[in-house]
Amino acid sequence: MSYGRAHLEERLKRALAEATDGLEDPRLFLLTVEAVRLSPDGRVLTVYVEAFSDEEKALLALSHAERRLLSEIARRVRLRHLPRLEFVPWRARPA
Repeated sequence: MSYGRAHLEERLKRALAEATDGLEDPRLFLLTVEAVRLSPDGRVLTVYVEAFSDEEKALLALSHAERRLLSEIARRVRLRHLPRLEFVPWRARPA
């Protein structure tokens, strides 16, 4: 992975973490964005999250808030195309 891609993923992770902190949904209590991976074509951003409470409900809440999260990403990170967000539990990440 090139420095530019790693730097972009780190900026996306930070932007998403700040955006999820701003969501006032009790299902997202103590939710942490652990990592993000951008697909090679830049169309899909896989977001690995860890939730303190019910993980399935947290993933559902995140998928419902996808448009709001994308608008926050667009405000904070300059991208040619906004990726589709795919939320995955942290324990399901590839090794």
